[in-house]
Amino acid sequence: MRLVKSIRPRLMVVVETEANHNSPDFGHRFVESLFTAAACFDCLAECCAPAAADAKDDDPAGMREAVGARFLGERIRNVVAAEGAERVVRDVRIGVWRKYFARCGMLEIELSELAVRHARLVVNRFPCGAACVVGAEGKSVVMGWKDTPLLCVSTWKFVGPKKARAAVEKKQRRRSGKRNG
Repeated sequence: MRLVKSIRPRLMVVVETEANHNSPDFGHRFVESLFTAAACFDCLAECCAPAAADAKDDDPAGMREAVGARFLGERIRNVVAAEGAERVVRDVRIGVWRKYFARCGMLEIELSELAVRHARLVVNRFPCGAACVVGAEGKSVVMGWKDTPLLCVSTWKFVGPKKARAAVEKKQRRRSGKRNG
C-alpha cells in the first residue's frame, strides 16, 4: 500500500472478483469457487453461443474453451488445490476491502447513479444482457450473472487514517441509530 500511496493518486479504482476465495477452510473455498465458476461458465456458454441453432459455430478460435481452460481453469485449480504461498488467487468481498482500505486511510467514493445506469445500458446492448445484473452495493457497483455476483467496482481516495476512521464511525453510528430508532 505504501507504493500506491507514494504515487499519490487522486482516485483509485478497484475491480475485484466478488467472492471469498481466501478462506482457510477448504470446504468454504470449494463452494465459493463452484458458484463463481458455474456462473462464469454459464455466462460464457450463453453469451458466446452460436447465433442460431443451425448456424456454424461462430467461435472458430475456441474462445469459450480457451477462456474456460486457461483462465477459469487455472483460477479454480489455484483456489481449490493450492495452499500457502502457492495459492495466489485470494479474492475477497467488498466488505473486507472496505475495512482494509479504511485502516490504510482511504475513503470509499460513491459511484454515481449515472454510472450505474450507463453500465446497465451497455450490458443491455448485448443479446445475453438480460441475464447480467448490475446494482449498487453501498457506494460500489456489483455486476453478476443471474443471481451470482461476479465483480465489484469501487473507487477510493486517500484521506488519511483519522478521516477514514471518522467516516467509518459516523456510518456505524447512523446504522445503530436506525436499528435503535
